Amino acid sequence: MLTQDGCLTRQQRLQQILAEHHLDAVLITDRHDIYYFTGKLLPVLPVTLPGVFWLGADGTTFLIAPEVGGEPYVNEFLPYPHNSGGTSHPDLLSRANALFHTQLSSKSAQRIGYQAEFAPMLLLQTATTILGALEWVAIDQTLQTMQIRKDADELALIKKAVAINCAAYDAAQKMIAPGVRECDVFAAAKQATVIAAGEEVYHNGDYQCGVGGGFARDRQIQAGELYIIDAWTNYRGYWSDLSRVFIVGDMVSDLQHSVFEHIKAIFADIPVQLKPGVDGTALYHWLDARLRQHPAIAEVGLTHHAGHNIGLRAHEQPDMNPERGGILQVGSVVTMEPGVYLSELNGGFRIENMYLVTEHGGELLSNYPIELHPSR
Repeated sequence: MLTQDGCLTRQQRLQQILAEHHLDAVLITDRHDIYYFTGKLLPVLPVTLPGVFWLGADGTTFLIAPEVGGEPYVNEFLPYPHNSGGTSHPDLLSRANALFHTQLSSKSAQRIGYQAEFAPMLLLQTATTILGALEWVAIDQTLQTMQIRKDADELALIKKAVAINCAAYDAAQKMIAPGVRECDVFAAAKQATVIAAGEEVYHNGDYQCGVGGGFARDRQIQAGELYIIDAWTNYRGYWSDLSRVFIVGDMVSDLQHSVFEHIKAIFADIPVQLKPGVDGTALYHWLDARLRQHPAIAEVGLTHHAGHNIGLRAHEQPDMNPERGGILQVGSVVTMEPGVYLSELNGGFRIENMYLVTEHGGELLSNYPIELHPSR
């Protein structure tokens, strides 16, 4: 999980942000960000369990969250019961809010940072009732910017998620043959992630064959089709996102081989492009231009984003997007995913790797073979 040193360091950085924006406190209510600052990962199944993290300008902290899971790295932990005899309570937010009401009775604040995208109205009303007229300052963008750079404990979880995802590809490749169902390929990959992690993890992605993407179907894969597997794994709150393409059967057309080799060669040039200070939109245009150097792709180019930041969320900013970019920083973890989809290919190609942005360029985190023929 996230470490105590990591969480407390992030709390200190957040306290500095409070000082810069003249905030008396900050109220964090999104489960991802509660985990980021406290180390407590709130469950989402069978129901989403609410939490409330408070950090004052003086550095004092408290967390209101269900009693399940480990102890958070805060000054005061206020747990609420989330079920009775195994049945979830229907009023979870109300239970959290009752503790919030009591806790605020000893606080004073006038200017509070909050997450406009995620703050429940019930909590905001309670704070106003207890503390009086308040000025609410949205800090969503500030948190996004803060999370562009990954700390050491975050990077360790991302690397583990990548390793688990690679185990899924090992298992999936062994299943790929004409007549095998897409859902059986996915089932083998999913089982491999649980074995590799030693615990239940979320795993899914594009497991449809002969098309650009989609969840696995009860459909037999056919010889000559290109099988894009774009697999996502979440390990203890952090994501990996990889893609590979495999031919079904032994016969590869000249066009399939030519396009595959062209895209594979691009990956030799990607690390030098991933330098701090580069804008994501510029990366999109660079990758689009590189793809168009192949005559079969010249008129099509890149029809989706070129990649994205990744971490607590599968898609974070900055984005390698023609309409929305953002500046890469040292410590960013990004994906790059050139793709092309043509009917003449009997499917398409999308190959995706993950990189850590360093002072000198991109460091490959997903060191997994890029081969068209599945390995058995």
